[in-house]
Amino acid sequence: MISKPLLKQSCKANGIMWIIITFAVCFMLTCVMLIAGNGDLSKTKSAVEGAIIQGELQSSTEKRAINYYEISETSLKYFTNDYVLNLTDIKTNDTTYLGLQSTNVEQAELYASSKAYKNATTNLQNFVKQMSSSKGYGENSQEEQELLGIVFYVLNPMTETQGINLYDSFYEALGEDKARFNLAEALNTETGNEYISDYAFNQSSIFLAGNMVKDENIDTVLEVLKDYGVTKEQYTEFGYANYTNVKDIARSVLVNYRANLEFKLSNETDLTPEKINEIKNQVADNFTSTLLSTLPEEVADALEDIGSMDLYGILVGSIFFKIAGLLLPIIYLIMVANNLIAGQVDTGSMAYILSTPTKRKTVVSTQALYLIGSLFLMFVCTTITSLICINIVDVNTTLNAAKLLYINLGAFCVMFAMSGICFLTSSWFNRSKHCMAIGGGLNIFFLVATILGLFGSPIIPSVIRMDTLNLFNYVSIISLFDVVSILDGTFTFLWKLAILIAVGVICYVISFKKFKNKDLPL
Repeated sequence: MISKPLLKQSCKANGIMWIIITFAVCFMLTCVMLIAGNGDLSKTKSAVEGAIIQGELQSSTEKRAINYYEISETSLKYFTNDYVLNLTDIKTNDTTYLGLQSTNVEQAELYASSKAYKNATTNLQNFVKQMSSSKGYGENSQEEQELLGIVFYVLNPMTETQGINLYDSFYEALGEDKARFNLAEALNTETGNEYISDYAFNQSSIFLAGNMVKDENIDTVLEVLKDYGVTKEQYTEFGYANYTNVKDIARSVLVNYRANLEFKLSNETDLTPEKINEIKNQVADNFTSTLLSTLPEEVADALEDIGSMDLYGILVGSIFFKIAGLLLPIIYLIMVANNLIAGQVDTGSMAYILSTPTKRKTVVSTQALYLIGSLFLMFVCTTITSLICINIVDVNTTLNAAKLLYINLGAFCVMFAMSGICFLTSSWFNRSKHCMAIGGGLNIFFLVATILGLFGSPIIPSVIRMDTLNLFNYVSIISLFDVVSILDGTFTFLWKLAILIAVGVICYVISFKKFKNKDLPL
């Protein structure tokens, strides 16, 4: 089946070319993996990811600040009105108050205000629970507890101990003045609403910042961001573990929100509760938009694409191994496939080989073995090179040793199929020009189509992607080398590689039969 002398002859005739091309491919691969891995590629991706994440965190913080403010203001107004209702009822119907009123007016007033305050506090708790239920939150749920926390930390209700309120320690730990809701100010008919609004503005900002920088809440946020590779150190660098920074963000957005809300409401007539809520939502959206939402849709999609892409994996897998790294091997297989059969027929060397006891079947089997074996050894070298490089570079990528093995296997399968095509034309034609024109031209067409198809493929950010060019991916067998599937960790690529192997096997089988049976110009 195999002729060792013929195999040695093929190695000697094409060995120098194999060494040069293999070295060149491995050298380029080394440069790409090391330079990209230690260069600005990962920094660019990290910068885009950081900008997107910070934008989302900023928007989330601003939305929460507005939400906390609105809840606080609404609840404080309810508390104030309920206090008045309770105070009126006590002064009208409470027998203890009426008895004290006749003997000690000052003590009676203290009794009435204290009882009205206590009742209003209890009713406020029920009001917040009703608010929670109207939002669809379950009883004793985390969301309900958060609403209660917002309202009661902001109110900081009085205790029975003189001069001490319930959450004084919270404010002291933050270095802030203790929150004191002044009912006398809130009940002022001229300035009461303004006082409540200012109080809610100040205390809700403090509560938001103090709550966000708690270790348990930071850990919760980091759990959400872990898929983006955000560490606690990076989160701290973003500034969202810093109390003063978070408080400043909250206060800044609330200043703008309140000013714009006041302006819009003052220019509206027939303000129904529904209309007021609609305006509030519109104003809130204007000040809590994320980085991506403020950009044109195409640019936002592109930034999001880049932020979610494994740029290093795409560069190595889809650009090098699928395009740049195939160019020299394709040139090699075109020339060698021609030299092994058609070139020798064209020059008359095949007549000398077949004049010996060597059979045609042995000739074609030996030449095919050399072509496949040399390509296999070439990609063994690229596999070793890539595995060494991936262990040297320090880059944020999903690319690992296992995926590199699959990528090298896929690249070899592409070369196997292409070599089958070239070997078939070499066995079919008796002239080198015909062999290289058809077999070589077809493989070069596949490569060019893949290059054009790259600019229409999903791995290109949408802002520069030309979708119509994706049509070229359907006319190239290289497209069956599914690098995206490998990088994503799926096994869709396996059946596509099976097709490439089938193409190669079929071409080689036809080559054997054609060369064995055709008439040679000997």
